[in-house]
Amino acid sequence: MRFSSADIVSATVPERFRMVIEELGPTFIKLGQIVSTRGDLLPPEVIRELEKLQDAVPPVPLPLVQSQVERELKRPLGEVFADFGPTPSASASLGQVHAATLISGEPVAVKVQRPGIERTIEVDLDILLELASLAQKRTRWGEHYGVRALVEEFAATLRGELNYEQEGHNMDRFRLNLAADDIVRVPRVFWDVTSRRVLTMERIEGIKITNLAALEDAGLDSRVIAKNNIDILLKSVLAQGFFHADPHPGNFVVMPGEVIGIMDFGIMGHLDPEMLRGVLQIFVGLFRGDTERTVAGMAELGIATKASDRSSLTRDMDQLRQRYYGLELEKMRARTLFDDLMRVVLRNRLRLPSNLVLLFKTIAMLEGVSLQLDPHVNVFTQMEPYVRDALLELESPAKRVRKAASQVIESAEALLALPAQVQRLIEGLQSGDGGMSMRIRGLDEPLERASHVVNRLVLAVLAVAFVIGPALIIPYIQQIWPEWQGAVLVLILGGFFLSVLITLALMISILRSGG
Repeated sequence: MRFSSADIVSATVPERFRMVIEELGPTFIKLGQIVSTRGDLLPPEVIRELEKLQDAVPPVPLPLVQSQVERELKRPLGEVFADFGPTPSASASLGQVHAATLISGEPVAVKVQRPGIERTIEVDLDILLELASLAQKRTRWGEHYGVRALVEEFAATLRGELNYEQEGHNMDRFRLNLAADDIVRVPRVFWDVTSRRVLTMERIEGIKITNLAALEDAGLDSRVIAKNNIDILLKSVLAQGFFHADPHPGNFVVMPGEVIGIMDFGIMGHLDPEMLRGVLQIFVGLFRGDTERTVAGMAELGIATKASDRSSLTRDMDQLRQRYYGLELEKMRARTLFDDLMRVVLRNRLRLPSNLVLLFKTIAMLEGVSLQLDPHVNVFTQMEPYVRDALLELESPAKRVRKAASQVIESAEALLALPAQVQRLIEGLQSGDGGMSMRIRGLDEPLERASHVVNRLVLAVLAVAFVIGPALIIPYIQQIWPEWQGAVLVLILGGFFLSVLITLALMISILRSGG
């Protein structure tokens, strides 16, 4: 037993909770670490304890590692690696990393999954899912938060960490997204010697990002490193919607030129365009002290959509706004603000999208690392221009035109397909499909009339599109390509005349049919 009776007796309730998780083993430790990102589910004092969870364990002996690698790559170790370090450079509950050299001479880092760990985790997950089902059935808290679904979500994240091929794809995608930036370095993957349980990647070496003495000795500017650290996150989140979500110091090294090397891409955050728009609204509301906009952003994300929930949330958010009223961005701290925000969410018993909470947690963690490098660095000051530019991009006329055009096309396709779908439905009913047989007479004429009505609706939608589309695109063209205004004017006039012709055709058709 790792903890003595005296340790347990003197510990607080959150500390005992952490001790129990550590005693239960690697699965529960990993899930505890994941839960530590969910400030919307547990009080801050419990979250703080879960953040202390460490999954460092004794390394797997080299013979077992060799067997695992050979089994996965289907080749003897000597045919793949000219050299394979016997001692791991890092060891955790799911796997460990060995420095090696390929036969071709490239220095690599080889991440090897612990033999048998998947089986252990699956057994533990089965137990967790059973406990979650009981909690959901027998407790109000479990029913309200849907703890079964939460555990399934955590389990999916954990299984994702066990899939090293997925981690390799995450690395490739992240590196491609930030290929134009010279402040970040992501190892490339050697796919011919990578499998689900063995990940072979480029070995990058540098100074641990929080080793201030070594950074100073190397002549590296800690203030530039702090700024680069935050810039990488903001670019990956607000420009790509895909970010590294495990930013503890061990995953970051600093290389010459203040370049930051990033490792361990097992946990990633994703924001689709709709979620990103809601997140931007939240940040804009927080920056401007606009409670209504912050709450509207949350509602856009599906949070507090009921009038009663929204009213209570608005009241609590307004109190939070007053606490920060008049405080300059430079004096705001992400960790404090997000903790206060999570208290509001917890008090209102709201459940946030997991990727949103993961984003808040990632920003707060990166802020903590960057503050060690530069006490004057501020996440929100750096974030403000990114938020403004991203919001302008999402709400640009070009984006709106593309969205409107897409909606018009979808509506037209749906309307065009409707008569055929109704016809198939009637034919199916007539032939007896679906367990009943019936013959419907006299529907041919109404169906044909419905088809005409739908066709008119499609033409009407197109007529409106020919007018609205040019109206939306004019300001964008004037701003971006002023030299094209003459050509665009011709297209706009053409669209207008097409709209007039379609409208006249519809009027004539309606008059001829008597309505």
